[in-house]
Amino acid sequence: MTSETPDRAGTSPTGDVPAVPAVAVHGITKTYGTVHALLDVDLRLRRGTVHGLVGENGSGKSTLTKVIAGVVSPDSGHVEYNGERVEHVDPRAALRHGVRVIYQDLAVFPNMTVAENLVFEGNRPLLRTIGGRGRRRRAIEALDTLGLQLDPEARLGDLSTAERQLVAIARTVSSEGRIVLMDEPTASLTHDEIDQLLETVRGLSSQGLSFLFISHKLREVVSVADDVTVIRDGEVVSSGASHEYDQSRITHLMTGGVVDDVSRQRAPEPAGEPVLQASGLSLSSSFRDIDLSLHPGRVVGLAGLVGSGRTEIGLALVGLVQAERGEIRYHGKPVDNLLGLSKVQYVPDDRLTEGLLLDWSIADNVILNNLDAAVGRGGTLSTDRAVSMAESWRERLRVKAPDVSAPVFSLSGGNQQRVLLARALAPDPDVIVLNNPTVGVDVGSRSEIHQLVRRVADDGTAILLISDEPAELLSLCDELVFIHDGRAVHRCSTEGMTEDDVLQRISNEGAAA
Repeated sequence: MTSETPDRAGTSPTGDVPAVPAVAVHGITKTYGTVHALLDVDLRLRRGTVHGLVGENGSGKSTLTKVIAGVVSPDSGHVEYNGERVEHVDPRAALRHGVRVIYQDLAVFPNMTVAENLVFEGNRPLLRTIGGRGRRRRAIEALDTLGLQLDPEARLGDLSTAERQLVAIARTVSSEGRIVLMDEPTASLTHDEIDQLLETVRGLSSQGLSFLFISHKLREVVSVADDVTVIRDGEVVSSGASHEYDQSRITHLMTGGVVDDVSRQRAPEPAGEPVLQASGLSLSSSFRDIDLSLHPGRVVGLAGLVGSGRTEIGLALVGLVQAERGEIRYHGKPVDNLLGLSKVQYVPDDRLTEGLLLDWSIADNVILNNLDAAVGRGGTLSTDRAVSMAESWRERLRVKAPDVSAPVFSLSGGNQQRVLLARALAPDPDVIVLNNPTVGVDVGSRSEIHQLVRRVADDGTAILLISDEPAELLSLCDELVFIHDGRAVHRCSTEGMTEDDVLQRISNEGAAA
């Protein structure tokens, strides 16, 4: 292991007597073909601490997590749990040693209740051995661990993404697990929920639980971690105590350079007719009396808490949800529904379940919204045209893949997001609704996606951006519309605004102008 700083993980607080770490990996190497996913990696997770593991998409973080969890077998090296060396780790061995994993794509069951989900431990369902009353009691105890006010009998599929994420976390930390591997646990959470989770993690670590915490949100890593390890291209480039790292240094170590992500120059005030306009748009279950105007070359941001109605407004504009009242005009003409119109595109926040066809190739995913352009003579799909189109977009968006025949599931999160954006951009749309376009991607990919959004807007596309991140809203948007309880309570230019201003408006229901 190469390190810019002394490797302090695995030592006692006094630094004089080495303590037995909860997990130690030694010389881990894993190769896929000619690609080194991991190369001679060492890492020590001290007992009762939070260890931040950071790196760009594809750097090897998730592979290392899977090695520790016994899901992936390394080519060389070994793993120790609480000082016990395990030569051949499998999921059962990891579970026996108290390892629990919260993956980015939640292992939850939407057709089951909260209580039923919470009594799954590892891969061992306990539904038959715990009666309904016992399930409810265990569920309440698990929810209380995170301070969650959820109905144990609610069907998980009826909850928001954030609530489902919190249920997965509650299940993990309330089981017999003592070593918790968290892969992007906050990707779908609001700022208040993130702060609540980080406080819970700190509290649980003080009680002896050990956390390996993976997040692209460097603010969280700096805030919660006791130790930090930075991994790049499968190798550890730095490891040490968290006080030696700030967001800027971590970014530099992750990328090998400085990421340029300056704010977009504000577009001029709108002139002329909007491309898309909503008046009095209402859906009784989600939002009321929404007025929005999207003009060419301008980015309008919807800011608000999860559940405020932001996403439903975006879905209604593109026709994926039917509003009950109000009017939508497209290029000045009233329309009943824009669903299926290639010039109006929507990019969902959940690329795994709502966005991509994971078993399909990059090419098949990219051309999906622009099939007419891939049709050859005789009116049939031309494979050559499809591959050529997809290859062009792969190069433009810098999708890291051997070729466009690679299945999307084989890509890192950042590259999957690029494929999703390529599909939306392929028809050359004049309106795009982006719902958290950088969720679950690393700082380098985030910067590149921001630059892409700026170019698309500067080329004349009207964009509606829904985002949980104040910094992202300020970086990309010309105007913000704050949504609270389904209503637009405040509108303003982003000129001169700070992140604190945005957070205050989001959390303050009395922010109406």
